[in-house]
Amino acid sequence: MPTWMLEVKVMGPKSAPRAQGQKRALWAASLTSWREQTSGLRWAGSGLPSALRETQTSPASMLCLVIFAAHALGLAAAAQKAVLTLNPPWSTVFRGESVTLSCNGSRPPGSTPTSWCLEGYSWISTETNLQIKAAQMEDAGKYQCKTSDSTWSDHIELTVSSGWLILQAPHYAVFEGDRLLLRCRVRRGGEVYGMRYYRDGTEITPKPVQSSYTIDQAKTTDSGTYRCEGEILSGSLYFIRYSNEVLVLVQELFSTPELKVAGSAEAREESPLTLRCVTQPKPWTSDLQLQYSFCKSSMIVRGPESSPVHHIPAASLADSGPYFCVVQTVTSSVRKQSPEQGIKVKRVPVSGVTLGVQPRNGQVVAGERLVLNCSVAAGTGPLTFSWHWEGSGLALRTETLHSRRMDYEIPAATESDAGEYYCAASNGHNRVLSPRVTVTVWVPVTGANIIRDKPELVLTVGESLNLSCSVQAGTDAAFRWLHNAQELDVASGLGLLSPVGHVLYVESVQLGHAGNYQCIASNQFSLERVFQASSEILAVTVREDASTWVAVGVTVTLLCLVGATVAAVVCVRRHQKAEEICFTAWWRSTPGPVQQEPPAHGLLPPATLGSSELELEYANVCPQEQTSSDVVYSVVSIQKGSGAKPTGTSQMDNGHLVTYAALCSPKPSWDSATKVRASEVGDQSKSDIYETITHL
Repeated sequence: MPTWMLEVKVMGPKSAPRAQGQKRALWAASLTSWREQTSGLRWAGSGLPSALRETQTSPASMLCLVIFAAHALGLAAAAQKAVLTLNPPWSTVFRGESVTLSCNGSRPPGSTPTSWCLEGYSWISTETNLQIKAAQMEDAGKYQCKTSDSTWSDHIELTVSSGWLILQAPHYAVFEGDRLLLRCRVRRGGEVYGMRYYRDGTEITPKPVQSSYTIDQAKTTDSGTYRCEGEILSGSLYFIRYSNEVLVLVQELFSTPELKVAGSAEAREESPLTLRCVTQPKPWTSDLQLQYSFCKSSMIVRGPESSPVHHIPAASLADSGPYFCVVQTVTSSVRKQSPEQGIKVKRVPVSGVTLGVQPRNGQVVAGERLVLNCSVAAGTGPLTFSWHWEGSGLALRTETLHSRRMDYEIPAATESDAGEYYCAASNGHNRVLSPRVTVTVWVPVTGANIIRDKPELVLTVGESLNLSCSVQAGTDAAFRWLHNAQELDVASGLGLLSPVGHVLYVESVQLGHAGNYQCIASNQFSLERVFQASSEILAVTVREDASTWVAVGVTVTLLCLVGATVAAVVCVRRHQKAEEICFTAWWRSTPGPVQQEPPAHGLLPPATLGSSELELEYANVCPQEQTSSDVVYSVVSIQKGSGAKPTGTSQMDNGHLVTYAALCSPKPSWDSATKVRASEVGDQSKSDIYETITHL
């Protein structure tokens, strides 16, 4: 609070003391009226102080209007205020005690005067200290001083007492955290008993009782009117005496802090939360340094430090509770606590649960890594994730952590891992399921194999052929057929082949269907990844039907019979004409060409066979059993005619040239032919191939 000072200078010549007295009387009347209007201030008795009485004032400084402090009006804001102190530092003294006032302020070099003021009277002195020796009642009052380069100091009110007890308090302003010392003194020569202290009428006597009352760290609540009392021994009697009252005002450094929450006191979990400790330093504490602490339920969560802000990046349920802040000076001499502020952090429900798959399309090759990641769009934790498969009633895995995403990994997927999956997320507040995701495990083709419908692959023309291709494993396998390393299709040159998928069917095989067959199975996972498996090569043999050869043999036999019949007719006719001999050998169990040796005559040269002098006769040697139609061999007799003998030939009597038709063998001879005939009794199937054997 600024100090207002009324300065009156009495001006006039030295030769006019009466006028000076009149002016003083006028000033006293004005001063009395002003005192009544400012009843809150203390005033000393009338008259000039002894220090002033010893000083001669010039007539020019005798009378002036009191002007209140210029610094309060802001006229000398640039200048610093002087500081006035007392030694000893008590503002109340007994009459007759000494006290020294010192003025400290900015001044230029050299000896400069100091201005003093007491209750409106001012004077100039070259001394920076004002000594009051043996203080009297008129020395009481409010003192101020200033230097040439400073403004008026704050006033100090000096009280001079003539009573038995005085209560001494510091003359300077007391701030929060300062040490406050009050002394209760008895006049010289007296002795006090049963000393007691009071503040605002309430006893505050310390124990044990002491002559002084000390407050180590003053608070604003220590402000009030103090007095002391005690029993004074006077002669043989004790009298209770009371001291003067002293008003002690402990000035506040800063206001009581208030804890403020940015936004609302109800915060969402995992959202930022900011607390601010707000206080207002007083104007006279511009250089005051403060520290801030934040507490929750009497536990310090941050500080002390210079920042008045406490920021929680992501609030959790554990951050809920009562908070307050504490503001203190650097020395901790002053410490103030804000009222509590309740903060509630609300849990955010789980929402937006999704299940992602890697590979992204949900298709994975068997043996490769499959990852299912479960994530939530909103929801505060800790979150509990679980993964589920359509074929299992239990969760594949359950995990709890402070995260909005969690992965479930299958290091090597198998075909049994295919199917629908979903995940669930919960935070104790609610539980949400994700949409279902289909996972396909793509198995590469392996183990291609051809399955045939016949144990033997030697086929006869006209039979059917049915081959199928299978794989040991494989997803969506496609099949191709190769014939002699050439791919088959419906439009192939072998029109009867019909490869359809894994089946190759030939309704009627032909000789061209013989050869090597192979199937190739493949499946395609992507444009870049194609899997293929080839079967072993399967050889197929096709031969003509045996019935065809039988038909040819029957045809030849019939032709032979016809020829033999014709030959027999011719033979009969020629026999009648030329007395030719035709004989027939009947079937026996052991006969053979060896037993039918012709006479040992020399044979005609081959050149004579075509001669007209020789006439040919034919006869068939047939089995004795008439039920058999097989021709074993034929005998052709060549007999000389009536013509002359060819020159150079030997004489033949009944000469013969015999040609046999016998079963075919690797190198047939007469002996082998006999064996062939003997085998025909047990195996008729070996008599279907013949060859002609000539025996001379």
